[in-house]
Amino acid sequence: MGSEQTHVKKLLASAMQNAERDRLKEAAKKLQDARQIAGKTKNLELQKQVQAQAAEIFGKFRYLTETQTVTMKPVKTEGLILDVGGGGEGIIGKLNGRQVVSIDTSEEELEETSNDSLKVVMDATNLKFLPESFDACTAFFSLMYVPRKNHLKVFSQIHKVLKRNGRFLLWDVKIPDRNKDFRVFAVRLKIKLPGEEVETGYGTIWDKTQDIDDFRQLAAKTGFKVANEWCKNDVFFLEMIKKRY
Repeated sequence: MGSEQTHVKKLLASAMQNAERDRLKEAAKKLQDARQIAGKTKNLELQKQVQAQAAEIFGKFRYLTETQTVTMKPVKTEGLILDVGGGGEGIIGKLNGRQVVSIDTSEEELEETSNDSLKVVMDATNLKFLPESFDACTAFFSLMYVPRKNHLKVFSQIHKVLKRNGRFLLWDVKIPDRNKDFRVFAVRLKIKLPGEEVETGYGTIWDKTQDIDDFRQLAAKTGFKVANEWCKNDVFFLEMIKKRY
């Protein structure tokens, strides 16, 4: 057995132990490390083992919502769009293509994204763009992954890089108080795009609550005006406008 394969197996065993002790963040980090190492070996059997272990860990401790349907259309703007957390399915990039600058803290997530957006590894709590660089910003089920203590910083950073009267469009899910039997909260989605449907799910460690009112309050604190909103079952949407000063 090669050294890489041995290392991966040790990481997987340790990840399971962490999960059983309610240390999901540590388990997720070790699974991510194992996935990266297995990917570099080009060993398909080892990669399958990592995927199976991840499915076992998060399937065992995961709460899933009923499937939520979200209908999406291209964002109406002639300028640039900043998409926060734009890795993975890259929904906004699928809709608006080269208008979009997709940022994500995970290079791997961005590499897996198949659309024509510009992809940049960046943290939304510390945006490196000049002030008033974008006409619109989107966050499609991405703030659910951000610790609540950082939400205010993300809103402030987005406000900084939006142009006057720029729009911040946010889609996300209501996360209730944690059920003691589960350690991961996940939302199942059917995303209807023009000419395509995407079925997926987004899951996060269940260490916080959030709802639409939390984001309304953040908007008020950071200089946004709520122009439009809706709630449907467990998911919600806010359209916020950067106020003039």
